[in-house]
Amino acid sequence: MRPAAVVLLLATLPLLTAGRACSTEPLNVLLITLDTTRADRLTPYGLMDASMPALERLAREGIVFDQASTVAPLTLPAHTSLFTGRLPPAHGIRDNSDPRLAGEHVTLAEVLQARGYRTAAFVGSAVLDADRGLAQGFAMYRSAVEPDDRPGSSLQRRGDAVVSDAIAWLGQAPRSPFLLWTHLYDPHRPYDPPEPYRSRFSDPYIAEIAFADAQIGRLIDELDRRELLDRTLVIVAGDHGESLGEHGERNHGIFVYESVLRVPLMMRVPGLPPSRIAALVRLTDVMPTLLELVGVEAPTADGISVAGMMTGAVPDLELEAYAESRYPLRFGWSPLGALRDGRFKVIDAPRPELYDLSRDPFELTNLYEKRRPLADAMIRRLRALQAAAAETSPAEHSEVPGELRQRLSALGYASGSAREPPESGRDLPDPKDCFREEPPSSPAAQRECFARAGR
Repeated sequence: MRPAAVVLLLATLPLLTAGRACSTEPLNVLLITLDTTRADRLTPYGLMDASMPALERLAREGIVFDQASTVAPLTLPAHTSLFTGRLPPAHGIRDNSDPRLAGEHVTLAEVLQARGYRTAAFVGSAVLDADRGLAQGFAMYRSAVEPDDRPGSSLQRRGDAVVSDAIAWLGQAPRSPFLLWTHLYDPHRPYDPPEPYRSRFSDPYIAEIAFADAQIGRLIDELDRRELLDRTLVIVAGDHGESLGEHGERNHGIFVYESVLRVPLMMRVPGLPPSRIAALVRLTDVMPTLLELVGVEAPTADGISVAGMMTGAVPDLELEAYAESRYPLRFGWSPLGALRDGRFKVIDAPRPELYDLSRDPFELTNLYEKRRPLADAMIRRLRALQAAAAETSPAEHSEVPGELRQRLSALGYASGSAREPPESGRDLPDPKDCFREEPPSSPAAQRECFARAGR
């Protein structure tokens, strides 16, 4: 439901835009996604002893969502949910190597292209190559297929090259509305920040984020220079975080703790004052919100528009956030699911977990046995959400194509098949019982894990 006050405010949003009184031109859209970026490693979210001028500017001038949650700790499922507003069981992309997005799913780019928007995408990783399905609706889609002089460069492009392409495209775009998506892969392992960031920061992960921030600054400056910033809706969103050793996981992909699920989300909306929103929002809410802000009806989605919270026309919504990880199936382990509802978060695993995030933000004290009725009710709700979403999915799981397997392996992802779990869903080892510092890659190591898990 959209209150009349919200509809009226959003309908007149172009008239409120600073610096262009009485303009009725549609808003442009600049969407920047940050790969593998934890919210708590950004200065607008409390990181000290670092400088990230572009993100700090967006935080001062825009709306910061303090509790934004992704749907999966993997790049392709998360981005697919962002662009479709659907949960992974609904759109069918539940692993980086799943079959491409089915054509019947409608993407943000398709919706805006149909409304006359010029569309372009410049992405930094082969995980998001055009053959993965997100090129739907983009007239221009450049991914990491042209190598430079660095090893492995055909699999990823550094942020400065990605942004240079985006800036060049802006120079060719007419003044008609546009959707420009820029994906910065730099904070992903292996961390290899260029100078002067490598020397400036002792933590190479923070150095990569600071380098990405500089590229965001280049885009913002270009919009300013072309007098487009006050006619452009700017969104910065993380796809997932990074464990950085928490819970024994160095990278991401296996677990569904907040270190990989809580992501940055900021929006600079011409005409809206800056604010911070403490309520929980989801990556699936980005597309419906963005489309309402530009005055376009959204297709069917699992997410909802949170524009009313942004304008202050409605109180903060009480939303629940679904997430999943199918990546453990590659090692013969159980998949994981998570549901956050208010202060509590449940993890559906062979040994379930329940956390009170208000008192235990690092998820160190499992309350499952103490609060079992609550936890079991949340697990039932999680499974019902999963089943309902899966009923709408046209995609089917298949073996990993050889070429894609090689690309993902070169980027650090395990090969193999993310097969369906047994019917009971609880006949595989719990990843908690198997995980050390890195997932075991050999059959012998996997057999050892099964033995340690009592299987």
